Amino acid sequence: MRAFQTFQAFQSQPTRTTPVSHLTIVCLAEALGALRKQMFIDLTALGLRATHVSITRWSDRDEASATVTLDCPQGSRASLTSLVMRLSGERSVRRVFWSDDASRRAATTGMPAHA
Repeated sequence: MRAFQTFQAFQSQPTRTTPVSHLTIVCLAEALGALRKQMFIDLTALGLRATHVSITRWSDRDEASATVTLDCPQGSRASLTSLVMRLSGERSVRRVFWSDDASRRAATTGMPAHA
């Protein structure tokens, strides 16, 4: 019975089928709040779900960054790329970049990445 319960516990573990992407935006610290709000509105409109957010503020310069971990299906990558391009055009934005599981795996195996 105990072996069956152990096996059952492993069966109930969720498996990740949606690729995970990381979107990072570095901008002027004073603009981070508004950019973050707009970014989440845009992500929601694209049907993408953020699973984690990390904010970094540097005391020695007037910049901050937000890194968003999100579920990004293969079919949504073009939309995410468009969002990155649009955010890059904002005056207060210094850098925007994104990566996903596939590009990280490719980088560790020596294959060229798409992002």
